[in-house]
Amino acid sequence: MRLFEAILDANHRALSGDARAGLRLEEYSPALPIVALTCIDPRLNPLMPEVLGIPEEHFIWLRNAGNIITGPTSSTMRSIALACAVKGGKEIVVIGHTDCLVCKTSTLQLTDRFAQLGIPRSKLPDNLQEFFGLFASERQNVLRAADFIRQSPLIGPKIPVHGLLVDISNGRLESIVNGYQTLESVVSRDQASVRDESQPIRGFDQIGDFKIAEMKFPEAKIGDVATPRRPEPVHVSASPSSVPEPETPEPVTTASHGEHSGMRFDPASVFKIVGTDRKIYGPYTADELEHWINEGRIALDALAQRVGYKEWKQLKEFVREKVGHIPVPPRLSSLKMRKPNRHS
Repeated sequence: MRLFEAILDANHRALSGDARAGLRLEEYSPALPIVALTCIDPRLNPLMPEVLGIPEEHFIWLRNAGNIITGPTSSTMRSIALACAVKGGKEIVVIGHTDCLVCKTSTLQLTDRFAQLGIPRSKLPDNLQEFFGLFASERQNVLRAADFIRQSPLIGPKIPVHGLLVDISNGRLESIVNGYQTLESVVSRDQASVRDESQPIRGFDQIGDFKIAEMKFPEAKIGDVATPRRPEPVHVSASPSSVPEPETPEPVTTASHGEHSGMRFDPASVFKIVGTDRKIYGPYTADELEHWINEGRIALDALAQRVGYKEWKQLKEFVREKVGHIPVPPRLSSLKMRKPNRHS
């Protein structure tokens, strides 16, 4: 049994009244410490890290409102990456919680609350949902965050990334993402997709070779200020079989404003896009793409790649239906988890 499998087992046994429920930490020392991202809700204070059965010295606790991650290289990802690289974190877990107030707050309510603090709407970002990371489902938010971490170039490929949901009323843990299974599936997929390097990637046979040795990187230390400008999205369109040469560019196919209103992508995914200039832009979140498609700035026949996967295909092929509701687990008795000891 691996660490988080043992954590869930001990947590559930403790809730069922097993007084001996706990972890033998010496058995899981190679997986410690863990890096945990949770919400700032103060109701979590008496639960963490007790519901995991892990002592504080093995618990690297990161917090933000709603345990939200907005992208694979976001500010929160910086902290998670440093927790692994500098503090020695071995496994990562995103822990959402029931009755999350961020989940229950609409953009209109948020605007009203800022107004009560003397902050007018004109002083707030244009897209409140994108900036503050508002979400409608605690489970989907955990899935999205775990996916961003797994896709991040800042996280080692051998680090498991888990997703849990804790019931705020009793401390029961529910597994949302099994990091061990996800890691195994990624490794299996990568091994299965090993290909002859002499064969061009579909849609990129006309793009020049990429030589990392020729790239120039600035010398900087952690803490130095660096604010590189993110390229503006361009009107994009490309055949899935080829990318046009600069001298004979393919005509841009763009959607009229509002034509694709309501278009939805997997909210846990990020994408790279090929422009008509044959350059790769991104990564961009699903929310960003939906916004730009509705504005007519990006066409659905653009060549796109979901980060973490090798296949390139037209953006419209990534459109999906909304995810259905996932039922809330039944409430259990009050928490009886105890801290582990070597003799339990």
